[in-house]
Amino acid sequence: MYQLNFPNGNVQTYASEGELRNAARLLGGEAKMISSKVYAFVPKK
Repeated sequence: MYQLNFPNGNVQTYASEGELRNAARLLGGEAKMISSKVYAFVPKK
C-alpha cells in the first residue's frame, strides 16, 4: 500500500503509486516522495 499524507494530518492509502499520483493530481496538487511508499501532498500554488 502507498500512503499519501496531507498537510492537515489526514492520511489516505492507495493500492499503487499510479493511483496515488492520480488522486493527488485530481485534488489539485502533486505527491512528493518521503520514503519508499510514503508521499506528502503538495498543493499547487
